[in-house]
Amino acid sequence: MPAEPRAVLWDFDGTLVDTEPLWAATERVMLAEYGVEWGEDEMLACHGQHALLTAQMMADDMGIPDRAAEVWRELHERIAGHIRANDLPWLPGARELMAELDDAGVPCAIVTASDRIILDAARERLPRNLEVIVTVDEVSRAKPHPEGYLTAAHRLGVDPRDTVALEDSVPGTTAALAAGAVVYAVPTMVSLDPHPRMHVSATGLSATTWADLTAIWRELKEN
Repeated sequence: MPAEPRAVLWDFDGTLVDTEPLWAATERVMLAEYGVEWGEDEMLACHGQHALLTAQMMADDMGIPDRAAEVWRELHERIAGHIRANDLPWLPGARELMAELDDAGVPCAIVTASDRIILDAARERLPRNLEVIVTVDEVSRAKPHPEGYLTAAHRLGVDPRDTVALEDSVPGTTAALAAGAVVYAVPTMVSLDPHPRMHVSATGLSATTWADLTAIWRELKEN
């Protein structure tokens, strides 16, 4: 067992970048075009889940249940266009932590419930030490299944038990824990059930360092 984690695996939306409001706003605009309004319960139900499920929920409420694929495509084209036209909305502390990991030579990966169209739009502004990106369309089973995290660890050439995963959602933390990683959770929209291999941060990533991740990994990795 190494003395420190061999890699850090990042969720994208809601952990590395604050795109959740963009998704929510775009979904609401599209729904409003069909005279539909979602409340907070409907929005929270979509948090962290596969976008195909969200698109089907939207299509059902729009009255076009057989056009979910079109809703999915339009939603992603709007999000990707916004990302290309604007700076990435980094969450507090995320860019600084990523820079520290880069300086320390720590390999990183993104494991996301978003599709390649979204990450392609963001790729040129992502740090160089993000060696691997696993999008939802590259796996057969989305979060909460661990396939994405297992795939990322395999591509990095590390044991998933030797990694720290940064996550904010129930599906994401469930997936990372099932893969064997120690999870550093930064929830903003949901409550997470305790787990012996998960640390829940009350302050997000705003003051998190590589030393913090290493200490938590050493403390929790055998659980």
